Amino acid sequence: MSYENQILISKRALKELKSIPDKDRESIKNRISKLAFFPLAHLDVKKLKGMQNIYRLRIGDYRIIFEYNKDERLVKILKLGKRGGIYD
Repeated sequence: MSYENQILISKRALKELKSIPDKDRESIKNRISKLAFFPLAHLDVKKLKGMQNIYRLRIGDYRIIFEYNKDERLVKILKLGKRGGIYD
């Protein structure tokens, strides 16, 4: 049995990722790849209150909002950015 999740990145998140400085982008890409082993991977992840299957991953000043479907073993990156405006 494989514990690896499939990772999908929305067009919005991909566009936001391209606008991030190179040094931060590499760190973010590294953490996104570790989401393939969510929830087993030890990452700074919290479930968002009032949302079903929506989580946030903290990477310094950046946040990644993603949806996790346990049955399909699917992580969908919805959006990412600096923590100030990510939750709007």
